[in-house]
Amino acid sequence: MEPSPGKQLFIDDYFIESLHGARRVLNQPQKLTVDGPLHIPFDQPWDSEFAQPGRVVYDEETGRFRMYYRAWDGERSYLCALDSSDGLNWERPELGLVKFDGSTRNNITNAPADHLTIICDPREQDAARRWKMIDNRPFGVDEAGNERWRAYYSHDGLDWHLYPEDRHSDQKMLFNFGSPYETFGGVIDPDAPYVYYSQRGSNRRTRVLGRRDSQDFLNWSGLRTVIEQDLLDPPGTEFYSAGFDPVARTVGGLHVIMLQTFLTDLTEPYAIADAANYWGQESGSNAMPARVDGFVDSQLAVSRDTVAWTRWRQPLIPRGELGAWDGGMLYADGPVLHDGKLWFFYMAGNLTHGGYSEQPWQGAYSTPNRRGKGVAHLRPDGYVSVEAAAYAPGILTTHRFRQEEGGQIHVNVDAAAGELRYELLADSGEPIPGFTAAECDPVRTDSLDAVLSWNGKPGWPPVSDSRRGRYPNLVQSEFYVKLRFHIAPGTKLYALTIDPPEVMVWQVKIRTRID
Repeated sequence: MEPSPGKQLFIDDYFIESLHGARRVLNQPQKLTVDGPLHIPFDQPWDSEFAQPGRVVYDEETGRFRMYYRAWDGERSYLCALDSSDGLNWERPELGLVKFDGSTRNNITNAPADHLTIICDPREQDAARRWKMIDNRPFGVDEAGNERWRAYYSHDGLDWHLYPEDRHSDQKMLFNFGSPYETFGGVIDPDAPYVYYSQRGSNRRTRVLGRRDSQDFLNWSGLRTVIEQDLLDPPGTEFYSAGFDPVARTVGGLHVIMLQTFLTDLTEPYAIADAANYWGQESGSNAMPARVDGFVDSQLAVSRDTVAWTRWRQPLIPRGELGAWDGGMLYADGPVLHDGKLWFFYMAGNLTHGGYSEQPWQGAYSTPNRRGKGVAHLRPDGYVSVEAAAYAPGILTTHRFRQEEGGQIHVNVDAAAGELRYELLADSGEPIPGFTAAECDPVRTDSLDAVLSWNGKPGWPPVSDSRRGRYPNLVQSEFYVKLRFHIAPGTKLYALTIDPPEVMVWQVKIRTRID
């Protein structure tokens, strides 16, 4: 589930030994929907009263996008599907599954509208169960009338079938705020193949981000807090949810989520009138949220184990200006790599979480509520770049990796307005002769995959006889090298990939459980 073995992004400190005269810069995606959301006409009879777009799911086998939305005709809710090959123009598939006004010529699936999430599972070997759906709470009942939790599978994400009842049917959890107390806590498996993030309450009556995991997408662990407020956050900061891929894959060893950051209104009284809206039958006094109004931003957060997170505090995808269609709240989905770009779909609206506009004295929902689905693009690996901090080249030195029999190094870099030089160092820090910055072939182009070379020869060399002779007691796997980049002003270094990737793994991976 790692598409780029040997890749390292510079979002966190994992592969950076030191930075001198260099800084990391967050790069915001380019919005394609500045003036308004994607044009998706919800103009069918089953859409007539309400249509709420959901998360966009990407089918890697077909290279197509699927957007599910919940529709309401005034009497009944439906889960409907839209398809797109380019992420911009959406079409209604004619499914023939559900009758509406006597006809099945519609895009209504046979799945319940009040589902939690849907995935197209690249881990699944059974083609009939490649698409999966789970409920948020026990909606089903058995013959005796007892509540049963439900999960569904499908071969195409349209025609759905209920999993046979098993021990997963006994689960009580809600996957978000208000989960019954029995489903909090428990063991965390950082290596779990499926992870779900949702808000949960803290004992400070704030929203924080919780985490569950699963081995089969059916049986889920308890909800444990993994991201909460700290002293670097502005007062009133809470975490509403996250945009992510429930299939716990990594890019460059990183799990990437869009952290939905709730900037609450500090003038709102620290109380809530209707606790039942959050907790149902549970009292939940220690975890009940206090404020319900504020703006929502989407921040970048990354982790190597889904437990400890590195956060960027400014929005990755900024809301629009006050009055813009996306000026009040912006909830970004997890990134999708398609057609050589990272795609970020997002749900947004012009009003705050409590329904206020830029003129709050007018009252909640006094301004028409505009909501829709937007999209933005970013270059692959382009979240964070390392750049010169001033007018002299900045220096980035990586951590060491095994020299072994040599190999190649590729970089994702935009040096069209600058230059990237580099040198190979022994692990003691001195440059290796023949592989100095003066002898490198500098990069002066914008490239997703530039190969590093010295005097026209790509890659780093095997351990030399002279070096082996200096340290006769070391075996070959104990010789290390590292890279030093000289980043000229105007250059943006995003990532590097080392091939073979095995040279970067020199510690034993131990499967862990966190109690």
